[in-house]
Amino acid sequence: MTKKDPKRALGRGLGNLLESTPEAKAERANLGIVEIETEKIRASEDNPRKKFDKTAIEELAATIKTHGLLQPVLVQTEGTGYVVISGERRLRACRLLGLERIPCIVKNLNKEEQLAVSLIENIQREQLDAIEEGDVYRRLVEQYSLTQEQVAEKVGKNRATIANRIRLLQLPEPIQTAIADGRLTEGQARPLLSLKNEALQLKLLREILTNSMNSREVEELVRKQKGEKKKPSSTKTAKSDVDITEIARSMESALDTRVKIQHNHASGAGKIIVEYFSIDDFERLRKFIMSHKN
Repeated sequence: MTKKDPKRALGRGLGNLLESTPEAKAERANLGIVEIETEKIRASEDNPRKKFDKTAIEELAATIKTHGLLQPVLVQTEGTGYVVISGERRLRACRLLGLERIPCIVKNLNKEEQLAVSLIENIQREQLDAIEEGDVYRRLVEQYSLTQEQVAEKVGKNRATIANRIRLLQLPEPIQTAIADGRLTEGQARPLLSLKNEALQLKLLREILTNSMNSREVEELVRKQKGEKKKPSSTKTAKSDVDITEIARSMESALDTRVKIQHNHASGAGKIIVEYFSIDDFERLRKFIMSHKN
């Protein structure tokens, strides 16, 4: 029995890309892949992802050492070198391995396109926190004169998500940091936006973290601080168009995707349509819904 070629097990296309034969070089050329010296490639200052986990980079390096770099780094020419558009983690892992040259795809994109491509890749891989995302959305709006609707279209998100992430940047730095490092969720942080007193926002932040308050408890806490009474729950079953629109927006915010509600006022029946924009997005929504089924 003949021994299997490990490169062949990866599939003919990927196997060829890992070799240096004339056939492999021709296939690389057809895909627009070129070998570039790692020392000529620099990270982009515009990369929306600012935090890189050392352990994750080491694990990626181990995978690349075993199987090779299966996905080329996307770069753009800059002067006599190149700048990364997408794939900084892969570049860092390759440098950790001491690789002198890596496969790259060279594209010439404008700044707006670079930012959008980098953002989309990071979002699909769930590598950005809400604050990093919000910062990129704001830059796309302010630096490139895009509307929030245009940004939403580019990155496959709903406009409410874009607006909510940008609004988070109005919060004091300690609260943004708590969101970025996972100590505070968006749902917990959002009610604090209605308070205009920074000292009070920070005071409530400490109370929220100390008491491990959920988003509903935070909403009630903020309501009390503002001297508002809790809204009585309605016993009516009928929903107006305004109610339906508001419910859809709330669901969009919670699910982080577009939601449509088709409601029949006469029968009280209807449909809820939840959109997804990729297999990864579908899987994210599935996990979210299943985790809340009880």
